[in-house]
Amino acid sequence: MKPLGLIFLPERWLRSITRFTKKFWKSGGRIMKIIDEKGKIFGLINIIDLAVLLILVLLVGGGLKRMGKGPMSMGKTKPATITVEVLNIKENTVDAIFIGDPIYHYDKDQQFGKIVDKKVEPYKEPAKDGNGNTIMKEVPGKYTVILTVESEVEEDPNAIMVGGEQTRVESAFKFENKNVEFTGTVLAMEIE
Repeated sequence: MKPLGLIFLPERWLRSITRFTKKFWKSGGRIMKIIDEKGKIFGLINIIDLAVLLILVLLVGGGLKRMGKGPMSMGKTKPATITVEVLNIKENTVDAIFIGDPIYHYDKDQQFGKIVDKKVEPYKEPAKDGNGNTIMKEVPGKYTVILTVESEVEEDPNAIMVGGEQTRVESAFKFENKNVEFTGTVLAMEIE
């Protein structure tokens, strides 16, 4: 039967504690060597196992500490109007983007903002004309969408945070909502 205080210890640890106690009493109460002939500390745990365990604890502790240093919420938010350009998309994607829908950072559940305006233009790519000059030619079935998004931003001297991500003009993000996912580039930000 296990002593009441040791109920929650793993069976292997209990065996080691029991062995240590028996060895201690068999030695006539004398203190055992710190590291025995088998390389175990107090006859309980191998020194290599202990080193591996300490390394794992340090790695986990360092990882948790590092994860805790992510971008911190600065508290006060300001309203902002952000212009996002979505290039080279098909008509079905254009039709799935609705005014009034929220958009989120892809796979992060952080809201980027709410779509308040949508302008659709034909997508154009550079091409050579008959004289060898480069012109911008429309690509059939492809579109460029300019979205106006209202958002709440957190601003400090070093960064503007939108939906938990540092955001700058020319930043490209993958967005999603319940209808669609797409990649867009921030063209402009107006913070009120």
